Amino acid sequence: MVVFTGLPWLLLFAFLICFCNCQDSLVSVIRKLDRFEEELLDNKADMLRIEKRVLNTIDVAKASLRAELKENIREQVREAMAEILQRDSLQDMVKGEVVSELRHLKQGYRQMERQIHHVARSLKEILNETDIFHESIMKKVDGEDSSDVCVREKQDLELVLQKCDAYNVDLKADNERLVRLNEKYQSQVSRLKRTVAVLSSSQTPQPGSTGSTTSVTRSTPYVTTPSPSVFTTSVTTPKPPVPSLPTTFRSQGESRILIAPLESNANLYFHQLSIPSNTLSTYKYHALNWVTALAYIAKTNELLIGLYNPNKILSSTLDTSNVRVLMEGVYTTGMAVDEGRDIIFMSTFQPRYSVSRMSTVGGNLTFIVDLHGFGGIPRQITLDTRRKMIYGCNEGKLFTVTYSGHGLATLVRGTNMHAVTLDQTAGVLYYNHEKKLMKMNLSNNRKSEVTTLNVLPWHMELHSGTIYISGLYPSSIDVVSYTGEYTLQSIELNVFSQVTMCVIP
Repeated sequence: MVVFTGLPWLLLFAFLICFCNCQDSLVSVIRKLDRFEEELLDNKADMLRIEKRVLNTIDVAKASLRAELKENIREQVREAMAEILQRDSLQDMVKGEVVSELRHLKQGYRQMERQIHHVARSLKEILNETDIFHESIMKKVDGEDSSDVCVREKQDLELVLQKCDAYNVDLKADNERLVRLNEKYQSQVSRLKRTVAVLSSSQTPQPGSTGSTTSVTRSTPYVTTPSPSVFTTSVTTPKPPVPSLPTTFRSQGESRILIAPLESNANLYFHQLSIPSNTLSTYKYHALNWVTALAYIAKTNELLIGLYNPNKILSSTLDTSNVRVLMEGVYTTGMAVDEGRDIIFMSTFQPRYSVSRMSTVGGNLTFIVDLHGFGGIPRQITLDTRRKMIYGCNEGKLFTVTYSGHGLATLVRGTNMHAVTLDQTAGVLYYNHEKKLMKMNLSNNRKSEVTTLNVLPWHMELHSGTIYISGLYPSSIDVVSYTGEYTLQSIELNVFSQVTMCVIP
């Protein structure tokens, strides 16, 4: 019998070789699994980005369709009413109180449509009732007396307005709850800021201390430091922020005035004025030149920016994450937004002196009234959304015109008239004549002087009973508050020679 003395060693070596090969295979498999997991994470991130773009596209399409639907309904109602008013019998019989009451009810009905815009189910009911109202007028006006039809439709409108009052009560209750939540949120933010300040001071190393320093990371969900973003639409390389103005934290619920350089040929950062503390800080998201006008759409949190050279109107989120061109070839000197109707009104210098309008989603530019032979360049405008009236200044006049371009009239004549704003609740129109701040009661057109300003006004904004006035010269903002009597405060900017602004509530 042959004895193999080296067999155990041979088997041991074979086992070690197999074990090493298996070890290498396991490592290879683990690496492949890691790469596969990374690819899955990348694919997931790509899917999230695609989903976000699809949702943004759907939101834009919804806004466009909603605006188009509202315009079509208004045109149908307008055509029906125009067809009724052309009949001789209605013109002869419906006069005096009936015409006045009908106009009042129509204004109330339009106001109801704007308020119920934010309640989807109620909006559908109102649109259906509008269609029924339109069809009933078209069917009955041919075979019946027009005045009887008008009276019956007036009664129907009164019933609709009663329903609107009930919706208004619910909307006011919701608004009060939002105010209470906002106050609670502000108190929480204040406490959080104090806590962060205490932690920061406690973790600062003392002079002369030795040894290692423990690094502490704090999670502050409400306090964030925004990273400057590049506004690439019409800017090159922005200049660094002005060091003389400290950058202060602004909580999400705090109102402010956004301030931009007016027609400056240099790229300068915007600034913001906090309300009600009246403290200035640098707004690092925007650095632009040749700014001509600003406006803000609170419903969609969009900032509208008019630019010169080239002439265009931009729409931007506040952090410039989404910037798009709404209209090209338009040099606007003032903008105002009717959010209930999704319309942007503009006073334009090019392509003509005019008051124009377009949709908040862009396009559909319409010239309302040509002001070329009416005086100087149209400047700031403001809106009475209830009565569908536009008020504006054109350097030598304070004028008014309807949304449809009718009834152009001069209210006041003067010099250096640039700025105007409306307290729609009180029915008081504020405007400037030279450095004087004037007011007009719209119920009786009675005019009076409020105060003499420190600046020559260029732009006015009204917020919570306080008027903020940017000036051409000097570089400052006048703040006029009314608490029993008017008080004037001036805030030095020392940043821009001329500025324009808008309120971000």
